[in-house]
Amino acid sequence: MSYPLGLAFKTVQYLLIADVAILFCTNNPNGNLATAITTGLILLMYFIGKVQNIQFRAMMSIQIQGRNLAEKQGPKPKMGIEFGIVVLAMAVLCFLLWKPQFAENAISNWFYTNIIDIENTPIFGFIFKIVGFFFTIGMLLRMFNALSVIFSGKAFGKKDNDDNEPTKNNRVDSHFDDYEEVE
Repeated sequence: MSYPLGLAFKTVQYLLIADVAILFCTNNPNGNLATAITTGLILLMYFIGKVQNIQFRAMMSIQIQGRNLAEKQGPKPKMGIEFGIVVLAMAVLCFLLWKPQFAENAISNWFYTNIIDIENTPIFGFIFKIVGFFFTIGMLLRMFNALSVIFSGKAFGKKDNDDNEPTKNNRVDSHFDDYEEVE
């Protein structure tokens, strides 16, 4: 599949996911703003995770055996476009949250009713709920981990210097490395 066609399919997929997520928020009798915000954050983490997987696969295809294997797989993904698709999907999510009547269409209603039917099926519904639970827990753990990295300052290049590790300016005489002569 060509790269532009793959981007078009991905864009439609992300927009449909946002559309169906809004249907779940608006058709839930207990739904409120907190539910919508949680849904939005989980979707954002999901989309960013997908982009990070693309980034990782592109990086690994270049690093394997020191040559670019991505030429065989097609063109290198453009991260700006990938993040643009995520921003577009989140903008559509916010717009549909503001105007939920635009979320009602035949395709998204079909997905919504099929998901509800699968959820109400005895055995498959249970499996579906278990997978959904662990998916949500995984997304929340990723979000908390990202927030802890941001709040600790590690995301901005701030390093915590341990007293055990000598730096160039702080050389400890008792420190030994492989390139020193032992007397």
